[in-house]
Amino acid sequence: MGNLSRLIIQGSAVLLLMTSIGCSEQGGSPSPSGSSSGVSPDVEPDPPLKLASTFDELVIEDGFKFDMQRTVNIDISFSQKQGFTEISIFSAIDPNSNMPINLLEKAELYNALKFSTSLPVPSYTGSMVVVINGDSYAELDLPIDDSNRIHYLVE
Repeated sequence: MGNLSRLIIQGSAVLLLMTSIGCSEQGGSPSPSGSSSGVSPDVEPDPPLKLASTFDELVIEDGFKFDMQRTVNIDISFSQKQGFTEISIFSAIDPNSNMPINLLEKAELYNALKFSTSLPVPSYTGSMVVVINGDSYAELDLPIDDSNRIHYLVE
């Protein structure tokens, strides 16, 4: 065990010595011919940044939106009073499993004719998936209108 420790220490010392010698030669010491072997690369400096004093001076790419999220108001009405109803709202349907994903809200209704809620969603979201009573046959992909609302009547 003592020989192994001594061997590890000696190997570490040799590696440390080789590393320090290698670094000092790269540091620009003169070569035997007297000229410097280090060639400095041509680096172009970054152009100076110009700060805009007003928003009118900013250049914004076409199609860019400042809104990263929006609040969607959801109104689901029932044609008959519901004894007990469970409503789950998802942001999308998984293309592989064809199942709703990303649960946003889950609610339970008792003796109600209407369900209303407001949810923050990414601005690119165009529709939401509503599942009533966990029934995959009552799975609704409802579009979000221009006024950030979803209205639906369950008959």
